[in-house]
Order: sequence, then C-alpha cells, then structure tokens
Amino acid sequence: MTRIHLTSMSKGALNEFVSTELSLLPRTTRPLADILHHQTKGCPLFVKQVMMELYRQRILYPSLSRRRWVWEAGKIVGMNIPENVATFITKSFDRLPSEVVSALVVLSCFGASADISLIEVLEREIEQPLLAPLDDAVAHSVLGKRNGEFYFMHDKLQEAAYSKMKPEERCLHHHRYGLALGFVAARERNDRLLLTAVTQINHGGPKAVIDEEQAVVVAHLNLDAGGKAMDMSDYFSAHSFFDHGISYLRKDHWSEHYDLSLELYNSAAKCALMNAEHDSVKLHTEQIMQNAKCFEDKFQAISVTVTLQNWSGNAPAAVELIKSTLSKLEEALPSVVTPAVTKLYLDETKGKLAILPDETLLCFPAMVNPSKILAVELLVRLYVSLHVSGERALMLIIPLKVIQISLTYGMSAHSPSAFAQYGNYLATIEGDFVEGYRYAKLALSLMKKIPSRAQDCNIIFYSNLMRLYVEPMQSSIECYLDVYKASMKTGNPYAVASSFAYSSLCLWSGKNLNAVIVSMKNTMKESKCYKNFVVLTLLLPIFRVALRLKGESDAPAPQQDNITDAFGETFNVGESDGKYALYLHSIMFAKFSEALMFRELHEAREAVEKYFSVEQCESATPTMFFRRFYSGLVSFWVAREMNGKNGSKKWIERAIECKDEFVKLSVSASTWNFENKSFLLQAEEHFCSRNFELAETLYDAAISSSKIHKFVNEEALANELAGHFYLETGRRNRSVHYFSQAFEKYNEWGAVAKANTLIEYLDESER
Repeated sequence: MTRIHLTSMSKGALNEFVSTELSLLPRTTRPLADILHHQTKGCPLFVKQVMMELYRQRILYPSLSRRRWVWEAGKIVGMNIPENVATFITKSFDRLPSEVVSALVVLSCFGASADISLIEVLEREIEQPLLAPLDDAVAHSVLGKRNGEFYFMHDKLQEAAYSKMKPEERCLHHHRYGLALGFVAARERNDRLLLTAVTQINHGGPKAVIDEEQAVVVAHLNLDAGGKAMDMSDYFSAHSFFDHGISYLRKDHWSEHYDLSLELYNSAAKCALMNAEHDSVKLHTEQIMQNAKCFEDKFQAISVTVTLQNWSGNAPAAVELIKSTLSKLEEALPSVVTPAVTKLYLDETKGKLAILPDETLLCFPAMVNPSKILAVELLVRLYVSLHVSGERALMLIIPLKVIQISLTYGMSAHSPSAFAQYGNYLATIEGDFVEGYRYAKLALSLMKKIPSRAQDCNIIFYSNLMRLYVEPMQSSIECYLDVYKASMKTGNPYAVASSFAYSSLCLWSGKNLNAVIVSMKNTMKESKCYKNFVVLTLLLPIFRVALRLKGESDAPAPQQDNITDAFGETFNVGESDGKYALYLHSIMFAKFSEALMFRELHEAREAVEKYFSVEQCESATPTMFFRRFYSGLVSFWVAREMNGKNGSKKWIERAIECKDEFVKLSVSASTWNFENKSFLLQAEEHFCSRNFELAETLYDAAISSSKIHKFVNEEALANELAGHFYLETGRRNRSVHYFSQAFEKYNEWGAVAKANTLIEYLDESER
C-alpha cells in the first residue's frame, strides 16, 4: 500500500488548477479561485467536489452566449459548503490560536450568526477579545463576514465550537452573556438587544441563577421582553418569554413578588389564548383565581376565560360567568327581560341622549371608577356571548346599559362599541337609519378621542355593521380587513370573526369566487389554528356553497338534520333556541340559498321552514339582509309552485314581509345596496299574482340596478329568474335571451358549475 500525503494548495496553485479545469486564463479564474480557497482551505480533495456542487446548483455553468464558463460570485460566497468539507475544516480547530477558539465558542452561543454590533457590545461588557479573533477565524475560512454579521460557514462548524464547552457549563455562558447584554439593553432602551439578551438568559435557565434577587431581575427582563414581542404581534415568542419569567419565580413568589407574578400570569394567559394553547390558558387563569388578592386582580383572568369559552362554543358558560361577575360589581342585569323592560331601558337612554349633541359626547370626561370600567368591559363582552348563545332579549339592553353607565361615570375605552351597537339597534330594529348611522360615526369619533388600540377593532367591527346598510357594500366590506389587521396587532379575538365576516360577505355581494374561496380557506385555516370552533362551524356550510357554485370536487357533504358542529357536538334542528340558534340559522341559510340557485325546490322549501322555525335573533349580523333576501325569493317560488293549495298563503305572507322590508331599506338605508333586491322581490311577487306586464318591467329593473350597483351575482340571478318567468309563461324564445345573460354573468362571477346547469336546464325544457 502506498500512502500519498496531500498538502493544501496555495492560492496560486489552486488558481492554476481551476484555470486548467475551466480552460480559461489564470487572470480570469483568479476571483473564483480565491473564493474556493477560502471555502476549502486549499484541500485538493475538496476543490473539485465544491466545483461539482457549484455546477449542480447552476452557480457555475457554461454560457453559450459568452462561449465559456461563468459563475455567480455572490451566490458562491453565500452557499452552504458540503458536509465532508465542513468536517475537514472542523478538525483544523485544534490548530487555531486559543484566543480565536474562545471567540468562536462565544459566537456559537448565539447560533449560526450574530451581528457585528452585538459582538462589539459583548466584547466591551465581558472584557474578552472577540472582534479581532473572529476576523482571524474569517481568514481561516471558519467564519464568513457579510451584511454586518459574522456567520459560521457550516452548521457543523458552529456545533464544533459549541461542543468546546462542557455541557454543565453552557448554561452559565448563556446566562453570563445574556445578563451582560440585558443591562446594556435596559440602559440604552434597545428593544432588539433586549430580546437577544433575554433569549440568551433563558438558554441558561433557572439553574444558572445565583440567588433570588437575580431571579427576580431575570423575571422582570422576561416580562419586558414579552411585552416588546406582543407589541410586534409575535405572541408565540411573547408567551415563551412570559413562561420563562414564571419559571424563575421562587416558591413563595405570590406573597413575595405579587405584582410581578400577577402580570406574568395575566400576560402568559393572554398569549396562550392567542396561540390556541387552551390548556395553558386554564393553568394560568387558575393560578390567578387562586392567588389574586382582590376581585379587580382576577378580572383579566375572567376576561380571558370568557373569550376562551366563546371560542370553544360554550357561550352559555361565558354568559353565566359574566352575569355572576357583574353582580359582584353591583351592575346586575334583570333576571327576566320583557318588552316592557327593554322599552324602559330604551326610553331612558333616548331621553338622556336627546339633550346631548355629538360635540358634548365627544368631550365627555374619561371613566375613572375601576369597578365601572370593569363592568363596561364585561357588558361589551356579554353582548358577544349573548349573540352566540342566542339570548336576544337580554342582548338588546346591553348597549343601552353601557351608554347609561358611560353618561354617568364617563367614557371608557369600551363605550364607543356600545354607541355603535346602539346605532345598529336603531337602524335594524326601529328602522331609523339616519340616527343609527349617526351613532355609528360617533363611535368612530369617540374611538379617536379615547385612544385604546386594543379596542379599535371591536369599535370598527360594530360600526361597520351600520355602514353595510348605508354605504356601498363593496367598499364597506373592505373595512373588515382593517378590523382584522387591528386585531392581529393587539391580540384581539375579533381577528377571526372579522375574517369570517369578510369572506362570507364577499360571497353574497358577488366578489369573484376564486378570491372568495381562497379567503375562506385562509379563514378556516386560522379558525383551526386558533381553535375558534364557532367560526369554523359557521363557515363550513357557505364554503360548501362557494365550492359547488364554482364546481370544485372537494366540496363538503351537505348538512343533515342531525348536525355535528366543528367541535364534535351533535345537535338537532328541533333545538330551536339557545346555544344552537346561531348555527342553525347559518346552516339553513346556506342550504336554502344553495337550493334556490340550483333550482332544488324540495330542499329550498325544507330549509326555509326550518330556518323560520328557529327562534329569530333580531341582532344585526353582517349577512342578515342576505338571509331575508334569499328566504323571500324561496318563499315566492314555493308559493307559486303550490298554486293556491292549502298552506300557500303562509308562504305568500312570509315572502311579502321580506319584500316590504327591502322596499323600505331601498328608501331609508341605501339605494345602492337594496334597490335591485327590492325590484327582484317585487317582480317575483307580481309573477305569483299573475301581473305579468309589471313583472316584466321589474325583472328588467332588477337586472339594470344590479349591473349599475355592481352586484354581478344578483345580476346573474335576476336574469335567471326572468328566464324562468318567460319560460313558465310560454315565451321560450324570450327566456333564452335572459338565460344567456345569466350564463354570462354566472361565469363572470366564477360560478362555472352553476352556469353550466342553465344549459342543461334549457336542453331538458326543450324535450
């Protein structure tokens, strides 16, 4: 056996090798050879291997236009070097000066790379040479240096440097570097440095802390770092900081460091909620409820628990928790809410507001009474819980009570939400859209006067319900994206709710179905991520409608009478009130709107019957008027098919009630949003009453208004219903024109599968 000893090539020798391999002049290959020498330390066995890797990654390649080999120097410098090259270089650690190895060990504690500015600070604080030795490591091809940072040329190099420390000593190194940087970050108020410093400290862990005093300092640093992470909407990192902060607290921390403990647990619970770590939420809130010294200190834990219960589909439990808490705050709600009780609250509120112009309300002092501030926040949260649980009677008086408290004790950050809810009540229940719109705008003005970023999303959400009625819908829908962005920044649960509202409204207002489906998929993904099973249950039925309209094959199966919600609980359509009313309304609405568009009379009739059998909740919801619109169209269709048979009168009366509602809305709320719907319902009414001449005029008016006001889906539907009208009245030739227009508009909407059914329908009717 002959052993051949290979020594490293000099830069000149390596350049001659590269020049020969690529058939280029040495002066041309010298820049490439210098880079290769830096990465391989001139080892002959690895130069060829690295060049082959460059070729595989198309960084070194033959150029037909230039008729020679070319390369991308910037990418070569940044590429990962092969494993065996890294291993070879790792073995050369033993030949490096001890000062260089020590500096590499420090750098390895920060991962694969670190900013040079950070190393400068650390060198000064720990009084150990770092910058010069690390530059020496760059010269030895262990490190790279670019864009203001040092970085290891390969992860094995970082591992090799890190392994130079004994395992039991690593925590001490991390702790030492983290504390050194933490004090600088606190002194200079450098948030970025603070996050890096606390991360280092946490790598060390509680076992590196020398005494209780230092443990408290570290816990405070984690609290500060978690707050900074929350400000950046990074709730995963924030939760990690808060949890680490808790881990540094000693046995008697609730008695010795009460304020610090309370703040860490409250913050950790909020982040855990946003991260859908529900078990952690329960653990943190239980600790607070057991150790809090007073009721006020339990409030944040109660608030988080209420949100968790709402998200998990257990709104009744949330309602009971809020009611019991309000009783302790001496703001108990009436046990029974009759129309007389509601009228009493309404008259009292109207009387107080009648003498207060908007300018006066905007200058109201801030609420300072702690118990009233807590009560108002709970009442606003109760409004959400009641909406989910279906307790409509009590829900109607919530904004009235909040306004009364605010007029007595001053405006809180939650007061604007109540004014927006009151505006929705005036408009949708009493039909006073002028006053309703006024209070919705007032809520937004109050929001600016009472800055509370965390509540902006709530206020915009409720104000936008009113805007959906009064302003062009296509533009007002976009405000839900503003709610979503504001919610994500502050960790507010309205993020997923606003995403759901946006997706569903985009469907019913005629936004392109491709975009709608993408939006719905994103909302479902977020709902699963945050374990918001309420939104997931509500969205699934209309997601199916969108997929079926477009013709996608992965549409979920139709919902049955025996319905399983998104969190695995089964309920029946017969359960017509309480917890399931909201779900049943949404599911039945999806069923009868889908059945109407696909001309499935039996399914449409059955779904509308079940929809109206569920106790009606009169609260304003983003899709409420679409439900009324489609239920009215189905009712006219069923009544016409029954043709005077027993029971048809009920269907006619129901349909006319819906029609009258839209006639009023087109006058009192918005011509843009409701005129076309009003015309189409009236056309269907005259079709039923056999007033064909007026029906013709109204179908054309509905088509024209839908086009003018940019509801392409309703333009398609109006054309289709006109086509059915002419076909059923014996005028097939005229019907073809309207069906053709419907086909074109359905395709424009993206409802390809629905458009194709029109062709099939016409073919069948001709036979």
